[in-house]
Amino acid sequence: MNPLAFARFHPVPLREIRPAGWLHDFLKRQATGLTGNIAVAGYPYGYPFWGSAEGDLKGSYDAWWPYEQTAYWIDGALKCGYLVGDADLYAQALAEVDFAIEHAAADGFIGPEHLRAKDRWPHTVFFRAVLAQYEISGDARYLEALIRHYRAMPHPLSWDRDVTGVEILLALYRQSGQADLLDLAETLYARFNAQWPQHDCALQTLLSDKPITEHGVTFNEEAKLAALLYGATGNADYLRAAVHGYAKLEQQAALADGLHSCSEHVQGRDARDMHETCDITDYTWALAYLLQATGDASYADRIEQVIFNALPGAITKDFHALQYFSCPNQILATSTSNHNLFMRGLNWMSYRPDHEVQCCPGNVHRAMPNYIAQMWLRTADNGIVAALYGPGSLHTTAGAAETPVTVTARTRYPFEQAIEFTLEPAAPATFGFTVRIPAWCAEAQLQLNGEPVAAELTPGTFFTLERLWQSGDVLRVEVPFRLQLHTWPAEGVSLSYGPLTLALPIPTHAEVEAENSTTLQRQATLGADYEPRPIVSKPDFPAWNLTPAGPWNYALCVDEAALKDLHVEWNPRCDDPFDVANPPLKVRVKARRVRGWRMLHVRRIRQFGHWTADGEFRRGLRTVEGDFRFTPPLPDPQKLAAKLSDEVEELELLPYGATLLRVTVFPRG
Repeated sequence: MNPLAFARFHPVPLREIRPAGWLHDFLKRQATGLTGNIAVAGYPYGYPFWGSAEGDLKGSYDAWWPYEQTAYWIDGALKCGYLVGDADLYAQALAEVDFAIEHAAADGFIGPEHLRAKDRWPHTVFFRAVLAQYEISGDARYLEALIRHYRAMPHPLSWDRDVTGVEILLALYRQSGQADLLDLAETLYARFNAQWPQHDCALQTLLSDKPITEHGVTFNEEAKLAALLYGATGNADYLRAAVHGYAKLEQQAALADGLHSCSEHVQGRDARDMHETCDITDYTWALAYLLQATGDASYADRIEQVIFNALPGAITKDFHALQYFSCPNQILATSTSNHNLFMRGLNWMSYRPDHEVQCCPGNVHRAMPNYIAQMWLRTADNGIVAALYGPGSLHTTAGAAETPVTVTARTRYPFEQAIEFTLEPAAPATFGFTVRIPAWCAEAQLQLNGEPVAAELTPGTFFTLERLWQSGDVLRVEVPFRLQLHTWPAEGVSLSYGPLTLALPIPTHAEVEAENSTTLQRQATLGADYEPRPIVSKPDFPAWNLTPAGPWNYALCVDEAALKDLHVEWNPRCDDPFDVANPPLKVRVKARRVRGWRMLHVRRIRQFGHWTADGEFRRGLRTVEGDFRFTPPLPDPQKLAAKLSDEVEELELLPYGATLLRVTVFPRG
């Protein structure tokens, strides 16, 4: 391996990592849920695009998207199956990887010929699975196949997302040390900047103060490339661009659950701004590269916040259904409740296994396996970095002598306020063991074998303890959580507790959708070109219409001074941290109802969408009539006082990830 010379931290192979505890349980739900039953999500799932010589492309808008979408699932399923020990799931995904590699063209090109001259973006998605299998198996034929592919012909740039091949080229360079791969990566990136100099992800635009308007997935897939190139070249302009671009994104669009808005383009920070589920995966994947390049602990903090909040908040807790768009405030999730201008009035916010556009039902499978894969990093001198926290173990080598070491993290974090690391080197070994002090933690403490470690533990940094480690040494990291109050547009407020966002779970009336609204939407989109496909339907994978069955229209009676009076009630008998009926913790807060703050009910809406009319495919703004109910915006703060009830009630706020319908950002009363 040839670590990127200028990066602060470096990844470890997937074969060295194992999840445990609640992380293992989460992956088990994936494996028995949508990940292991992907055909219920509908076309193109259930068709082996990468695993066959001729893909079934009938009914597609374009030729590339079935390869993108199925590649998302292959990558997530392969990692999930391996990490959780589900041999059947792992074999199912691996079969498609092996077929594509074994049926490469004579010159090395992998995949269908129609992707040779343009639309290389799906290759990036699929090759992540190939690289994961190389990390699992150590079989050089996977690495060699990808290198042959990139040497087969110059990489085209038919659209801007094709530049993401830089990520794969640099991974191959890191693994092989072959300098021409770095040259190819820099050449491809330079061509992108020359061809699209005004693009949000071009170097000069990343460095500018221009607001971000790009599609969320596109931004995350492209903006991170500059950080990767810095790691390989040391060119400081690359790093400055990536860091500044992501700082802009956070300032402009960060939401209460940790993710930025993207519906589908980057928007603002309102309580009803939402994000595409794809970006749960793609944002955290991108931040992991910035973490490696910079060693900045704030990127790890952000990754945790998204994975602990936005990810479980966008899925049913059995992993049988997901939202395409999810939102900090969503008081209903039905087949007509999407309040975003893009596809307004359609089912894009409903929890369902299938969606009209199928990227999110594929990409959601990657999020948690990728988190687990990035929990552990290493330093240039072969030290170990516990970068992201959670239960699990690492089986690696460390120190100058490359001594075999097992590190076990025992914790329920973030549903516990400490992580206990047991280190077991095969022989006494000297190396650095690095832990993260989250920015939200002001009173972190370390104990080594039960004795306090005298150290300056600065919030938002990494701390390294270098010593001669003996088998059985235990390093305990205590990170006491604290409640924080956050402010949002329209004078909204939200609460967090350590890495957890808190939300009000809304009592829910749940109905199974009687007629498949996704099918109806596809018929409207494709018109005469619509071709029905066999539907794999399972009773325990329904589409849901969720509506409120209790009050939700509250203003919080809380300010900074009142935080000290709030009590956090931990639940030691919680088995599933995402069980809304038996949550790991709750926070009781005082609130007053807001008169007149109610669900929006409208008959005519403006929608940016796509449809077929008079035999012609159309895309743009139109007026749609129907019966629509939407989550309302926050009340006008100038008129709020007159609408507040005199009665003060007590609410129980829970971790955001345990909720389906919720209020997270409240008016302040």
